[in-house]
Amino acid sequence: MKQALDLDMHEYRLLCEAQALKNVDLDYRIHELAYASNKASLRDKKGRLIYAKFTKLYDYERALDRLKKKQTKKKEMSPQLEAYKRFLAQKNKGGDGS
Repeated sequence: MKQALDLDMHEYRLLCEAQALKNVDLDYRIHELAYASNKASLRDKKGRLIYAKFTKLYDYERALDRLKKKQTKKKEMSPQLEAYKRFLAQKNKGGDGS
């Protein structure tokens, strides 16, 4: 727990990004296993394979793109956070913050 408290904002974001990428990879593996185990049995009424290609079941690139879009939205700072950041910068320069 102490390690998490010692992180600055950039390190924390990198840690969150790494965890999110790890989750995408785990999701990919889960779908890959489901595809491999059910490939022979998943057929439509005409007898054709429902998922002839793995990318129809799970698009890894699309999942990564969705994750990147979420992260860019999160990187935009709220006005309150920007004000707090300016306050800390002034305080570190020796100002009183008011």
